[in-house]
Amino acid sequence: MKIVKLFTLTFIFNILISFNIRSQGFNENSESTIQFIDSLANAQYPATEPGLTLLISRNGIPLFVKSYGLSDILEQYPLTENNVFAIGSMSKQFTAVGILLLANEGKLNLSDNIKKYLPQYNTHGKDITVKQCLTHSSGILSFTEKEGFDSLFTLTLSKDKMIEFFENDDLLFEPGSDFSYSNSGYLILGMIIEKVSGMDYNQFIRKNIFEKAGMTNTYFYGEENIIPVKAIGYDGRGISTYKETSQFFSGWTEGAGNIKSCVNDLLSWNNFLISGKLIPEDLIQEAFKPNILPGGLNSNYGYGWNVTMLEDKKIIRHGGAINGFLSDAVYLPEDKIFIVALSNNTGKSPDKLTDKIVLKILNLNSADPDRIAYDKNSFDLYEGSYEVQRDGGRLLKNYTNDKQCRFIFVENDSLKLQRTGGGLFTLLQYDKDKFFIESSDKRFEFVRDGDGKVSALDVSSYPVTFGLTDLCIRSDAERPKEREIITVSQESLKNFEGEFELQPGFNLKIFTENGELFVQATGQEKLKLYAESNNKFFLKEVDAQVEFIQDKDNSVNKLIFTQGQQMECIRIK
Repeated sequence: MKIVKLFTLTFIFNILISFNIRSQGFNENSESTIQFIDSLANAQYPATEPGLTLLISRNGIPLFVKSYGLSDILEQYPLTENNVFAIGSMSKQFTAVGILLLANEGKLNLSDNIKKYLPQYNTHGKDITVKQCLTHSSGILSFTEKEGFDSLFTLTLSKDKMIEFFENDDLLFEPGSDFSYSNSGYLILGMIIEKVSGMDYNQFIRKNIFEKAGMTNTYFYGEENIIPVKAIGYDGRGISTYKETSQFFSGWTEGAGNIKSCVNDLLSWNNFLISGKLIPEDLIQEAFKPNILPGGLNSNYGYGWNVTMLEDKKIIRHGGAINGFLSDAVYLPEDKIFIVALSNNTGKSPDKLTDKIVLKILNLNSADPDRIAYDKNSFDLYEGSYEVQRDGGRLLKNYTNDKQCRFIFVENDSLKLQRTGGGLFTLLQYDKDKFFIESSDKRFEFVRDGDGKVSALDVSSYPVTFGLTDLCIRSDAERPKEREIITVSQESLKNFEGEFELQPGFNLKIFTENGELFVQATGQEKLKLYAESNNKFFLKEVDAQVEFIQDKDNSVNKLIFTQGQQMECIRIK
């Protein structure tokens, strides 16, 4: 819905107040820290695109508040600190605290089987507890990644129908034995809150949390018409391709991601929670403690928060991703620092920004590790294939039954990594058995058994790993053979040149340069195309192919772009 245009004076005033640095500093180098943060955010979120609002506080007092970019591309409204964003999975902490409120009142126990409250739910004969849903150790797959969900997320369905969509699927693992991030588990927790409290989920959270915390500018999905200053969510990359997103049916997000808020309200929430006025200190600390799995595995996840250690500092964090919006919030309890970043641009990751802010504030290195010379004597031990177990905090089998591997091999005296369907990367060594990719947050460690043989590849993220690390087990899968590249005439390459529409506003431009053929997607870098036949080409950076469809007169009016699925692109120029 278009927003009525305000007076020009109000527009200018919003620009002036969108940058607000409060009086207290971060440390003795506060001015340089502020300049560093501001330059990072400005570079990532230009004024002409959907953007981000950033708040940083210490001891509960805002130190830095600034907005970057637009809340509405059509009307060219700038973002301000009062804009309301969908916060996605950051909502889970409110559900978790709602459960803890009921537990503190003696109305439920975290060790209760969920069938006590949802007797019709299919647990496949297993005991699945409330705590296991809180810690993503229930084994229940996440419905958002299940095949078929794309056709359902905008539909108005009863809770019973939503539960039917995933409850009969096999559990991913024995409850309590592993970790796999599950929106389904938090949908179930929201239903348990309703069952135990006798209140609608939204009513319970608003009465028991929002109102008590003084969150006066926070709402739920489905309440868009009463939000006074909302940000519009956009998907895409590049100013010409940003588009407003379709909205989830609010029932799907309930408990897992249905809250919309602003940076100031989220600071009020964090302040109120840690004050101990809502739930006792011991319950707060329980929520902020990572769940330990059998064998001593640290899941890095508590109740609604990701909980990790960075050097000797505890990091309490959760982000969110929902159509058109991304969010991230970090709390550093020892330093009493809270950082929250809300964005209406899914083309750019706010967590990359908050990572750098955390490292800067804690005076930790944000650059790549210092590289050391390869231990080439170990290359033979490293080479091989390693089966991917999890991705993005979820077990891979939540997404697909297809096996995926990370292939390690030596090429030109360097160690290379390529994932199934992914690009080719050079691994650089920084310690014994430890490697990184230049300008990437990924870290790779080869795991040895008692005999010194490499049995697995452990993949983590720096500075913070979400959930369990991905322990890739050595397998016997063969690395795909390199494709044979052929030479195609310059006349044929010129015939392929043009612009082809992949989807409205997102095109593939095909052009020649210095006798070679390139493809460039809207808003992205150009990539070289390699010929494997007279009309079929592939990319080396990603597992993608382009097939030019020629008519009887050899004219090319469409192409087939394949990356996981086939997409027909019609020539528009």
